[in-house]
Amino acid sequence: MKIRVTSLAMLVLLSSAAHVALAAEAEVQPQPIIINNNGVAFSRMEEGQVIAYDPVAAYDTHMVVLADCSAHKVELQGVSWCFASAENAQSFTAATKESGQNKYIPFGGGHCSLGLAFNNLAARGDPRTAVRVGESLVLNGNFDVRARFLSATETNMSNALKNFESGIAEGKLID
Repeated sequence: MKIRVTSLAMLVLLSSAAHVALAAEAEVQPQPIIINNNGVAFSRMEEGQVIAYDPVAAYDTHMVVLADCSAHKVELQGVSWCFASAENAQSFTAATKESGQNKYIPFGGGHCSLGLAFNNLAARGDPRTAVRVGESLVLNGNFDVRARFLSATETNMSNALKNFESGIAEGKLID
């Protein structure tokens, strides 16, 4: 049996190998502990613009509210947190412990919680999906992913926390 490799077949093989190499490289690239866009946490990008949301409103009132970074901003853990009001900025500041921990910081640093449950450290959470689970503000990549996460909340929270902590310990998530 004779195997004939055409130029097109060789190109497909090389292209596939390149994609595998890029995927492997992406897996080892450290990701930020706190998801942010241009230094603004609890935000997303839309048409090249950072859209910031208020984590205090999401946590306390279960509402997704746009934040005003120019008027209400607090720096914590190397990123800016923006708020819809001075009162919410004060609540955030008051909740910050000496260790830098703060109940308003999203679970898993704002990574997609279902992604974390499956050890995908690069998956980003979208603040519009914010939902409180116990004492944690949980984000997911989109609403369908959030529904999948919530279908097995306890297992997913446990796996996500374990993978988030392992990612930090192994240097896969960095400040």
